[in-house]
Amino acid sequence: MKISKLASAMFFAAGTVLLVGSVVMSFAALSRPAKAVKPTQEANACAQSVLRALDDGDLSKVEEYFYGKPTLGLEREPATAEGKQIWNAYRDSITVTADEGCCAEGTTIYQTAQVTALDISEALSRLDEEAAALLNQKVETAEDPAALLDENGEVPQTLKDELRAQALTQVLADAKTVTTQITFQLMEQDGQWWVLPDQAMLDVLSGAVK
Repeated sequence: MKISKLASAMFFAAGTVLLVGSVVMSFAALSRPAKAVKPTQEANACAQSVLRALDDGDLSKVEEYFYGKPTLGLEREPATAEGKQIWNAYRDSITVTADEGCCAEGTTIYQTAQVTALDISEALSRLDEEAAALLNQKVETAEDPAALLDENGEVPQTLKDELRAQALTQVLADAKTVTTQITFQLMEQDGQWWVLPDQAMLDVLSGAVK
């Protein structure tokens, strides 16, 4: 199975779990009595802690602030070396910018921020093309192209894997990034502040940024 399929399956599954968790948390928040609210020092501290964890690429730490403390499996990593390379590059690429602290509108306290991260979809779409280009280059520059083939006259899988690994490194080195705005709500329960993520934030956590 190609790494693009493996990665896509992983990110889709993560996004689905996060979405379910978000729906559960949102219903829990709706059951609370409505009352006028305003940003507090504690709410701002919670929001800043979440943004710092996100900026550090510590996605499992971000999860700890979600209302209801759902187990979303963000600490898990892809099973393949290529998948891990993509996921680690993605987490390392995350940068967060927030122009201001928490805001209040009616009964809602929220925090907005801009998140820039590796465009995984774009990187994966280029991977096969880059690997094929490297193979063509190797064949064209070889003194004896036939020597590259196995006994069946085909390119050995070991060579394909080697070139694919080189291609992935090249793709990640100059991959495009995408910036999205996230808006998460903050709510207080028994003196503890928690986060209710929006879909954009869930997409960032699952790697499905657009």
